[in-house]
Amino acid sequence: MERLKKRRDYLAAARGAKAVRKAFILQSRRRNDGRDSTGGDAGPARFGFTVTRRTARNAVDRNRIRRRLRQAARLAAPAAAPGHDFVLIGRRAALSVPFDDLVADLENAMMETEAVETNEEARSGGDNDMDNGEGAQGHGGQNETRGAARKQT
Repeated sequence: MERLKKRRDYLAAARGAKAVRKAFILQSRRRNDGRDSTGGDAGPARFGFTVTRRTARNAVDRNRIRRRLRQAARLAAPAAAPGHDFVLIGRRAALSVPFDDLVADLENAMMETEAVETNEEARSGGDNDMDNGEGAQGHGGQNETRGAARKQT
């Protein structure tokens, strides 16, 4: 199992698909490093883990949550799609959920986020609207319309 180590990888995963579970939040994205012929990265799935101080004040509890999530990811890694990055954000419930349920939830969440990414790509035709500048223009148009409506009344 490979790990995410750079902040930019965590931030990129945060912009991807999300699956919320009782014990964790899974963020996922397909890497686009251009290492294979389809424009994606055919390397193994990578995992990152984070548990905030807000989740557990005690460092011992935060580390226990992180260890449980890391082991669940090791067991679920064969089910992970290659070329994807996953970030697990631990929640307090990760301490009390039975471990087998934690692994099953992680596998289901990985399948769910992969399905969401596939649906989004099919809808957009594989292009990201923000890359071609359309996203910034569309948002500005909405604000102008609202302003014009206020002036008329």
